[in-house]
Amino acid sequence: MIITYQGNNYFKIQSGEFAILIDPENQRSFRGTQIIVNTVKPALAEPAAEGEGERPFWIENAGEYEVKGVRVQGWTTGNDGKTVTTAYRILFDEIALVVLGHLGGELSPAITSELADADIAIVPAGGKPYLAQSEAAKLVRQLEPGIVIPALFKDAKPFLKELDQTDVNAEEKLVIKKKDIAPKAMRVRWLGQ
Repeated sequence: MIITYQGNNYFKIQSGEFAILIDPENQRSFRGTQIIVNTVKPALAEPAAEGEGERPFWIENAGEYEVKGVRVQGWTTGNDGKTVTTAYRILFDEIALVVLGHLGGELSPAITSELADADIAIVPAGGKPYLAQSEAAKLVRQLEPGIVIPALFKDAKPFLKELDQTDVNAEEKLVIKKKDIAPKAMRVRWLGQ
């Protein structure tokens, strides 16, 4: 599996020819993508219209989905009347990924238990308007993923400091297999653009 960071909460997760986009910001990247997962509604990009080439499976709501062997479960984490936020657990290439997206407050205990013990967690790490770095670090400790990937930040260093991992350097991409992930290690992998 290869994970690349495109900025904000926009990630590409790929294994072989199969690709998932998290919160894409435009349609240019849709080509060759099978699934698009949006953690905020209204989405940052619109789905491709009929006749505009490939149409990936579009997910923007809580629920359970299965597309070509990839399982996606989503839980609503906020709704202010204008914006709905959703956290997802994605089982892809035998790796369980948690995507907290645009999370702005604490998770309920029920959702926290559903998301616990994932292999990889993508966490908002930039503070307001999302979780404060201290709250994000506390949530990471509750979830205990093997790998933590910060997102939605201008400066990741305050989040890294909260997790006592200040010696982490930005990487271009994460190339990982299930066997390489130490359970509950909470090792930060900072992906740069």
